Amino acid sequence: YDFRNDKLNPDLDIDLKPITHIRPYQEKSLAKMFGNSRARSGIIVLPCGAGKTLVGITAACTIKKSCLVLCTSSVSVMQWRQQFLQWSNVQDSQVSVFTADEKQKFSGAAGIVVSTYSMVANTGKRSHTSQKMMNFLESREWGFILLDEVHVVPASMFRRVLTKIKAHAKLGLTATLVREDNREDDVFSLIGPKRYDTPWKDIESQGYIAPADCVEVRVGLSDSDRMAYATSEPDERYRFASCAT
Repeated sequence: YDFRNDKLNPDLDIDLKPITHIRPYQEKSLAKMFGNSRARSGIIVLPCGAGKTLVGITAACTIKKSCLVLCTSSVSVMQWRQQFLQWSNVQDSQVSVFTADEKQKFSGAAGIVVSTYSMVANTGKRSHTSQKMMNFLESREWGFILLDEVHVVPASMFRRVLTKIKAHAKLGLTATLVREDNREDDVFSLIGPKRYDTPWKDIESQGYIAPADCVEVRVGLSDSDRMAYATSEPDERYRFASCAT
């Protein structure tokens, strides 16, 4: 996406605050997304606590076009809005939310909307205000769409989002690309290739995230459950393992 030469979509006045400093690995991940004044769609994988939100905000500050942020819950929506106001100089009136409780439009020609996958992907009957908000989202062209917890997108419900919203560049953020239905490859076809991935041990050794100990606890199955597990489909095996006591 040649965002610097996009004259059709209005610019968004947004920059990181002077007090905001990104870490070396965050800067490296963004360098994989941006090159030759263009934004390339794709996925950035960083461990929990490594600052994926700030990576997304920095990308939005680089593109400087209207941005749609999609999250998994209304709690995440409010967190993303607060983080935009904390780390960037965007005006409060330019960061709006679209949830079951709040339905706002940003002021001005360009802005940011933070919503959930389920609000945008819903195919049922909507309230008048919800439908007006959806018409607003679908009628315009978005310079940038940010997808939090992107590993949930391939679910049938969530993939409808990407057919409804017109966006030039897409950035998926996640700590893991593992899915229970083994459809990780769908993420790449829907969003783009993996642009950056770093082992959490590397970031831990640099002192940016707390040390973690991983422990494997093996739990046995009863004879009846063992036979059912052995003869079940792969998806059912995950349920058997989860219910073992």
